[in-house]
Amino acid sequence: MNFDKKWRKLLEVVDYAFQPIVNAYSGHVYAVEALIRNVQEAGFESIDALFDAAYNERILFELEIELRLIVFKKFMQIPFYHEIKLFYNLDNRTTVMPGFKSGMTAPLLEACGLSKEAICFELSEKHLDRSFVNIDHLTMNIYKQQGYRMAIDDFGVGYSGLQTLYSAEPDFIKIDRFFVDGIASSSKRRLFVQSIIEIAQNLGIGVIAEGVETREDFLTCRNLGCSLIQGYFVAKPSKKIERLLRRYGEVEALYEKEKRDALMSNGIEGKMERLDYVKESDSLHAMQEFFTKHKKARLLPVVGDDMAPRGVILEESLKEYTYSPFGWALLHNQTKGCIKNLISPCPSVELNDPLEKILRIYAHNEGSEGVLVAQNGVYVGYLSAKVLLDVVNEKNLLNARDQSPLTGLLGNRAISEYISTALIKPGTWALVYFDLDNFKPFNDHYGFRNGDRVIKLLADIIKKTSNRLGFDALPGHIGGDDFFLGWRVEGTFEAAVEEVQNVVAKFGFDAQSFYSKEDREKGYILAKDRHEQERKFALISVSAAMLMVHVREGDTVDEEAITWCYADLKKSAKACIGGAVVPATLFSRGHFTA
Repeated sequence: MNFDKKWRKLLEVVDYAFQPIVNAYSGHVYAVEALIRNVQEAGFESIDALFDAAYNERILFELEIELRLIVFKKFMQIPFYHEIKLFYNLDNRTTVMPGFKSGMTAPLLEACGLSKEAICFELSEKHLDRSFVNIDHLTMNIYKQQGYRMAIDDFGVGYSGLQTLYSAEPDFIKIDRFFVDGIASSSKRRLFVQSIIEIAQNLGIGVIAEGVETREDFLTCRNLGCSLIQGYFVAKPSKKIERLLRRYGEVEALYEKEKRDALMSNGIEGKMERLDYVKESDSLHAMQEFFTKHKKARLLPVVGDDMAPRGVILEESLKEYTYSPFGWALLHNQTKGCIKNLISPCPSVELNDPLEKILRIYAHNEGSEGVLVAQNGVYVGYLSAKVLLDVVNEKNLLNARDQSPLTGLLGNRAISEYISTALIKPGTWALVYFDLDNFKPFNDHYGFRNGDRVIKLLADIIKKTSNRLGFDALPGHIGGDDFFLGWRVEGTFEAAVEEVQNVVAKFGFDAQSFYSKEDREKGYILAKDRHEQERKFALISVSAAMLMVHVREGDTVDEEAITWCYADLKKSAKACIGGAVVPATLFSRGHFTA
């Protein structure tokens, strides 16, 4: 198209800045958002003024095509562009332009050597009025049908966010900075964001928090369930490609610190009572002094000469002596006045034990009022039953925020924490990724209610397998039709693989009940693919990528190595149709066996 002078000038001077969107746990870049720059140099007051002028002159679509080509070419200058995605802001008014033609983006991508999977179009309604509500849905559907990923930008501040979310089911929503700014200190903002995240997780939609500027807001967004973060806390938009990093320092450092802190502390140190103690070799006078001084105390910790916990003396057990006029005298006459004879059993734990282990030890000791805590075998404090109950409630609350409403399984936060912990604990760990085959055609053909039942079926099978594998196992719901299962392996590699094969086989058999008799006998259904072409799809099944990680004493596994190995396995699993298990092993000193 022949543009007039002002538009030609714009295309000559326009540039784009990229702002990273990173994984909230590791700091790895997931994508970059392209943001138009230099519009003032072309004579426009603002970006909005630029696109409004193009809309009014009815050339918005043609201009968009030219701008996309500029963005794609600059995106390819990023050294690691093939590992990330490009988020590009789409003006929904392009679809009502007289020159609009569907399918014009694909040739541009092909000319640049980019795939559709690398692009995610962001649709914003922030500056639009109610007259464009239906256009939002139309635009979203046009691009989704062509196989592009779609995101709703500025979610929560427009007219039809929930309506678009319901009707078009985008791949991502970006929570507007209005809700993110100051979220750490605003319970109202936290409530809104938590509700948005719960809806999105239930629909299998990714959530990005944008406009994150402080460490406190970052941590709050992440803890609420935002697995992707964008904002000044990570990095400002930059026109200079060399400033873009593959992994961002502040997020990475925070992630590594929390990983170390998870090893050094399970959160109980601040809740622990540092009660006075007596040695089992002490005289009864020391015990008498304690209960005289602490009249409301219910127990007194007892340690050995090596300072290791031995048990407790319960105030209850002394009643027969304390209520007698000659009580203490009688007590002193008990076998040379030895404290050993008055000790009641009390479970003890290490300060750095996993919280789950501490709770399990307490639960297995009926009648105990708490646990004694030691650090490297030396007594340091006491945890009462009330404190342990509070810890359980806090943990349940945190898990509830991360739970999938559909399956009840924990999500990305718990899975990331589980993998991080596994990488620093000696032993063999199985990390398994499950991917449903032919789920979308089934969902389209039989309806979303049956689709939900299939998701729940796989979740139940994985959950039951986890229960059988033991206390260290974790079943997880990554999102949509992607699942996780991790456990500490006690047996052989072959036995572990067999566990996963059993999940795959059972799901493949049970899932057939969701099909009609006719479709089961045929072994396929007819449904439309992403290009709207009708073709045969095999019955639904599940494939799995399985990584066995061997951590030796004193070693840790490089998480980046895990990421790369796991990514390769997931690609292999996704390429398998009909229920396959793709296994591999990784050793803590770098040896990898596929």
